[in-house]
Amino acid sequence: MSAIECDTLALISIVVPLYNKAAYVGDTLRSVLAQTCTDWELLVVDNGSTDGSAELARGFDDARVQVVTSPRQGPGAARNYGIRMARGDWIQFLDADDWLAPDHIERQLAVATRHPEAALIAGGWREVRDDRPGQVVVQRPAGYGQGPLALQDAAFAFPPWAVHAALVRREALTEEYLWPEELDRFSNEDAVFWFRLVMTCSTAFSSATGAFYRMQTPTARNQLDDPAKRLREFDLAAEYNLRWLTERGRQPTPGQAAALMRAYSSVYEAAGRINDSSTAQAALARAEQWLARYFAIADEPAWAMRFRRWLGLSRFLRYRRLWPA
Repeated sequence: MSAIECDTLALISIVVPLYNKAAYVGDTLRSVLAQTCTDWELLVVDNGSTDGSAELARGFDDARVQVVTSPRQGPGAARNYGIRMARGDWIQFLDADDWLAPDHIERQLAVATRHPEAALIAGGWREVRDDRPGQVVVQRPAGYGQGPLALQDAAFAFPPWAVHAALVRREALTEEYLWPEELDRFSNEDAVFWFRLVMTCSTAFSSATGAFYRMQTPTARNQLDDPAKRLREFDLAAEYNLRWLTERGRQPTPGQAAALMRAYSSVYEAAGRINDSSTAQAALARAEQWLARYFAIADEPAWAMRFRRWLGLSRFLRYRRLWPA
């Protein structure tokens, strides 16, 4: 597909926080340069790299590419710095070890044109691992094919999509809706960031899956293999998202309570697999609390939730492979 100009649609500001990704950042930036839509600016926000990453980024000779230095450490701080510098109508986040298919931005903007009311354009992504070349897992955003309530319910507990699988209107990112920099030490800050936006803004879904997400790179911040850290991540997301609702006179929906119950249940199961009984019991206690909260507010509890309560959550999880959840 030949390059096209998208100036009749929008200018895209692509914000890339960069910290010690010398092995990957070249591929990331080349994927931006290869976009079929050429109306973009690329803001690479160095976050204190010591491995030559910033120098590699500065080596790209294109007037649309800027490499700047964040005055504060952390991915959220770097993204916020980029947002404040951005001139575009839309923000595309992109981590420095991920990449975009050539038509990714073009396809996302096509959806934006069809849905002028939307401030979020969410598409799918493809998960890849360096240690499993050729193995690609396609993921869809929360709520895809289901509607806004399903999205808002899921986003209470989990990030609804990979960070670079969505476009965000720049005007939606006021100071109240920037990245929570105080959570930069943790890897679940995106659950808080996206929750506030999906609770406030209209979302349009894209069928595109042109966002490629590297899993478990050497400097990755995700904690998929550490249940204790995952428990802390969910605790923080629940604390922040619940406070955000409470400050606006709102309470979690039954679907949001169920989502957090499932999140804690997943930690319980993961901790059990490595015989971490302390984390398992703490996660189970939280899951049971949110299961009880679900029944306190649900007018018509789902049969699967009734079955959990009747059987007992720990027993249900032990045998859940026998029944659909």
